[in-house]
Amino acid sequence: MQPRRFFLDTQSRQFVGGFNQTFLASNPAFFQEDVEAVELYFLEPTGDPNTPYRALNYGSNTVKLAVGLTAPAALQTSWTSTSTTVTASITTLTNGGSGFNEVQRLTFSKVPTTGSYALSLPARQISFDSATETHVLGLFNVPDHGLLNGQIVQASDIQLATSPSLTTYSNANWFVVNRTKDSFGLAFTADGPRIGAAAPFIEEYTGSLSVSAITTAQIVSDATAADIQAAFVAAGMEVNAQPQIIVTGDRFGGFTFTFANTQANINFGAITVVGNTLSADPALQANVSFNTSEVAALIAAGNTQNLKMEVEVSSGAVRQTYSTSASISDDIITSASTSPLPAGTANSFNLSDGAGGVWTVTVDPNGIITTSKV
Repeated sequence: MQPRRFFLDTQSRQFVGGFNQTFLASNPAFFQEDVEAVELYFLEPTGDPNTPYRALNYGSNTVKLAVGLTAPAALQTSWTSTSTTVTASITTLTNGGSGFNEVQRLTFSKVPTTGSYALSLPARQISFDSATETHVLGLFNVPDHGLLNGQIVQASDIQLATSPSLTTYSNANWFVVNRTKDSFGLAFTADGPRIGAAAPFIEEYTGSLSVSAITTAQIVSDATAADIQAAFVAAGMEVNAQPQIIVTGDRFGGFTFTFANTQANINFGAITVVGNTLSADPALQANVSFNTSEVAALIAAGNTQNLKMEVEVSSGAVRQTYSTSASISDDIITSASTSPLPAGTANSFNLSDGAGGVWTVTVDPNGIITTSKV
């Protein structure tokens, strides 16, 4: 379950709404018998209206949290620092193929706030053979190949007709040129002429193309969907000014990658995250119990509103207190709750005896219960 998070402005000594919310937080409500997972974030103002706070590491301080009227009814004095490590995971939502675009999703274990990462489309193989694929003046016809101009590929056993003999290139690096959705050419250099468009002509080719990985530059932790899409474009994932991977979402809920345009209807391997230096904001965590005799006494006395929640921080001789209003409510679901009576018609209802019989149970105004078999 998600923890309840509290954000404390260390300059104003106030509870605020969040990292980007300088207004005061709403007053929290707690329930008897609950045990709340709580995270405390201590924030320092930056003076930047776009990012008004940065988190501070208060792990070396003594921190206490209490809720009560004139004395703690719930009290927590032991806290541990949360892990700031952020892992990034890629999952495939839709496998690309006939009629389907590849869709993948990037999620983070925690919201990243510092560091960076890169995204890499894995290397892959494209099989081809002159016996089954045609090539006209060095233009290879391979439907939905997904290659991009300038991309480096390694081809096995391509023979060029040179006078007076054939020259064989085995496992040589080539550059993709003159690509269309279903065809492409190869060149010795990234901007060179297509081999086979003029002499020497390609005589035959067998084996496969080894397609190199495509990796973006490092992407900052707070990058938007537009930023990540631009990173893919900068890495070469663009054809005729059209991005080949459409990115939506955000770092809080995750990003979705949809392969589109010339990359539509192709099955790709999962993108990988490389160079991950992401980290999350530091916080203190603990489980705070409201299942106490003092909470029960407050509720029994009708003292459920206008309570205080205090967080006290001390380091040596220095002590600071943060305070806000709070309330406590009695649970309607308790450990001793009984099952409500089933609804009936008027003052009776039907009940199975578990052995195939059905009985009508009736209660009169005096509370006398009678049963009769239906």
